Amino acid sequence: MFDQQSRAESASGQQSSTGTPTVHTRSAAAHRLPQSTEPICFFCNKPAGTADLHEAATKEIDKNVRRCATELGDTELLAKLSAGDMIAIEAKYHRNCLRALYNKIRPAALKDEDADRLHGIAFAELVVFMEDMHVDEDNAPVYKLSDVANLYKTRLEQLGATVTNRIHTTRLKDRLLSVLPDLRAHSQGRDTLLLFEKDIGPALKKACDHDSDAMQLVRAAQVVRREMFQTRFTFDGAFHADCQKDSVTPSLLALVNMILDGANIKHQTKLANTNTTTAALTVSQLLVFNSVKHARSVESTSVRHSRERETPLPLYLSLKIHAVTRSRGLIDTLFSLGMCVI
Repeated sequence: MFDQQSRAESASGQQSSTGTPTVHTRSAAAHRLPQSTEPICFFCNKPAGTADLHEAATKEIDKNVRRCATELGDTELLAKLSAGDMIAIEAKYHRNCLRALYNKIRPAALKDEDADRLHGIAFAELVVFMEDMHVDEDNAPVYKLSDVANLYKTRLEQLGATVTNRIHTTRLKDRLLSVLPDLRAHSQGRDTLLLFEKDIGPALKKACDHDSDAMQLVRAAQVVRREMFQTRFTFDGAFHADCQKDSVTPSLLALVNMILDGANIKHQTKLANTNTTTAALTVSQLLVFNSVKHARSVESTSVRHSRERETPLPLYLSLKIHAVTRSRGLIDTLFSLGMCVI
């Protein structure tokens, strides 16, 4: 009878003597369960077992463990460390577990050491290269920082280093400036130029000389073109003795002669009546024949020539080839090359 009553009370919620039902909660059950106070290892989460647990007593251990966890990317260990330093949270550990953590980081440390050594070798070779160029009195080298970085990266790859990201050019520039006191960095638009202080003057002079040479070429071309378009030549159906010379301007013929044979006055005098002058006449006539006042459109595929600049050479070639070969295709080919008329 008592057992039946007990089961009935249990099924109905086990009301108390006051008639109030007893409520069972998780927290209440937790208080009734025995709590385990046995310390566990901070790394493996296991109790001491056969190996003793040692308590973290120095800040050096916490510092080393945090460094290892960060470099290894161990999120679980980092989460534990976020609760505070190992001394404050009274962390305990197996010596073997701590040793295993240090052993994990050792290969990565050795790999980083090898990479640093290869970077040092490549950087030293780069410095020697720039110093050798600096010693050469005949050169005033100007280095573009991007080119120097590419050279440095190529050498690293040749040495066996793994280069996954682009070279940090600003850091490389600062290292070079610290090692080479005479080196200077100058910004030019997006580029950074590196040059030695004693080479700044020669480099600027060299750039000015190049500009001066370019301006001289432009002026010469303007003089020759102006005379070329002021001169008219009309073919009257006969090839006279001096028709080739009459079809080109003296300035153009003189320029071509100087390009072919040099500007030495003695050489020009000796070559006045030789085959070299004939070659100069040929080139000069082709220049006149193919010259235009305004640049042709890039989209245009047709070749047009002005009658006023049809010199004897292309006319003679067309007539001669047609008379001998009767080949229109050959004439068309030479016409497309700017050597004859059609």
